[in-house]
Parts: sequence; C-alpha cells; structure tokens
Amino acid sequence: MQQAIPVLSAPLAADLSPLTRHLWAEKIAHRVVEEGDQQLLLVADPADVERIGELLRQWDNGELGEPQVVQTNNPDGLLQRAMRMPLTVSLILLLAAVFGWQHISPEWHTWLQANAGLWPDARNSVSTYLNMGFWELWRPTLLHFSTLHLLSNVLWIWVFAGAMERIGERGPILAVLLLSGLAGNVLQWWLAGPAFGGASGAVYGLAAWTGLRQTRFKVPYGIPPALLGIMIMFMLFTIVGDTVFPGLSGTANGGHLGGLLCGFLMAMLWPLPNRGNNDA
Repeated sequence: MQQAIPVLSAPLAADLSPLTRHLWAEKIAHRVVEEGDQQLLLVADPADVERIGELLRQWDNGELGEPQVVQTNNPDGLLQRAMRMPLTVSLILLLAAVFGWQHISPEWHTWLQANAGLWPDARNSVSTYLNMGFWELWRPTLLHFSTLHLLSNVLWIWVFAGAMERIGERGPILAVLLLSGLAGNVLQWWLAGPAFGGASGAVYGLAAWTGLRQTRFKVPYGIPPALLGIMIMFMLFTIVGDTVFPGLSGTANGGHLGGLLCGFLMAMLWPLPNRGNNDA
C-alpha cells in the first residue's frame, strides 16, 4: 500500500479548511492528521505534490479564496445518489416498512410495554437491562407514530448516514445506529419507563458523529457545521419545556440525549481510517 506523502506541517490552531476544500474540488485525495502539536496534510499520489504547490503558497499568504463551483451538464439526480448509498436507502426502506406494518398489525403494541412492571422500582438495577436484552431495548428505534415523525427521522438519516456512506463509512453507520439507538432507549426507559419509539436517538448519534469528526478530525462529510448546534439547541429547548411544563412537547428527551452522548463518545474513540502511514 502506497505511503501518504506529507506536504504541509502547521500548528493545530491553523485553519486548513480553505485548503482542503480546494483539494476536494480538484479531486486530490488527502487527509489531515495530528502529530504532537502539529497537523500534517498528507496526499496519496506523488503526482499531486507539484499540483498543489501554488495552492499551498496562496494559503500561506492568506490569498486562498473559495474554490469555484464547476457546473456540469449532467448533475447527479436523486436516483444516482441513492444508488451510491445502498445502506442508507435500505435503512430508510426498513423504517418505512415497519411503519406500514404498524398500520396493519397490532403486534407492535407489545414493543411499547417492555417489562413495564419493573419500572420504576427496578430501573436502577443493571440486571433489569441485562434481562431485557439488546433486541427488547433497541427495537422501539424502528417505531414511528406519525408520518411527520417518520419523515423527520428519514430526512436526517439521508443527510447524516448518506454523508458517511459517500466516504465509505458503512461499518460506522451500523455501529452508531445500533449503539446510539440502544443508549438513547436505555436512558429514556430509565427516565420515563416504556411506551416510546422513534429513531431520533440514533439520528442524534449520527449527528454527533459527523459533527465532531468533521470539526475535530477534518473528515469531509460536507455537512453544514451549524447543523449539529441547531439540533442540540432544539433538544435543549424541548428538555427545558418539558421540565417546566411536563408533557409539553411529547418528545423522548432521554432518547435524544442518550443517542447524542453515545455518538460523541464513539466519534472520539473510533479510529480514523488510514491514519499516519498509508494512503489518504
């Protein structure tokens, strides 16, 4: 495997984002990694080193503007994008299928009563959650109680999971969905007992993952940086509202908060691919 080539060493405080945006616009494979108190810009192809010399000079002189948007005659349509994101599309179809099943069968009602008799007396016992098991705790993630509820979560899955899948992070998508969904459901069950549902905990996990790794590790998801902040503000608003006026929003705030915290933790602990000594 070809070793990545360092072309720039800069202090951690330096903003390399204008430079990396130009490199992605030029389709130059690269990665930014940290070593000590420096951040290194690595490129995969030796042929690109000479190409980016002028960009490095402009960046160093503070003359580097935004890359020009190249208009193409055949922009990708929705179908073309979906074909490049089979996992994301499959997740959306799964949620839609479960939503349809909810309208033709009452069996899902039992999912809302997971060990209801144990809450609240046994909610502080670890054995309660171990006895319930992964599936019983996680499966409310698949349930949605209105079309708007479903469409909202599907939209965010398309945005966050789609951005991850476009750069090859299919394994992390599944890991975040499973673990953030579980963490959010456990916290929600602990706070308020059973009778909740929705993929919002997993969505907040995906938002935390992409937001932190894009900002901290310069992973190029292409998601507006302010989006995570907006979602956190919305969560805080519903938490405060439901604290002052219980039941005001009808939101499973524990699910949101648990998923968010789990997503942040996973984003910090999950290793970066191709870090340090291989191609970008």
